[in-house]
Amino acid sequence: MKYYDITFHELSGKSVVKRSIPSSLEGFEVWKDACVSYTEDELLILVNEGTYVTLKQRYIVRIDAKEVDGPVEKLLSRQDEIMGVVNTLANMGF
Repeated sequence: MKYYDITFHELSGKSVVKRSIPSSLEGFEVWKDACVSYTEDELLILVNEGTYVTLKQRYIVRIDAKEVDGPVEKLLSRQDEIMGVVNTLANMGF
């Protein structure tokens, strides 16, 4: 399973972003996992807890899907960064 940031760009210039969406789909199909449901006319998206967004498909001009690190990789990366800071401070004598 891979994780993606999905951005729905509207004709008006506004965009809706869903972050760290887990998906087993590939390439151009990943956006489907960011939606609660979709029809030929609308995309139904849950953005935050309790924030529901309906996008009309005819006003969507572009959908971007960028592969990102999953939650485990992010946690490991943060721990590595903290250890790097601790080592740097230790080398400085703190």
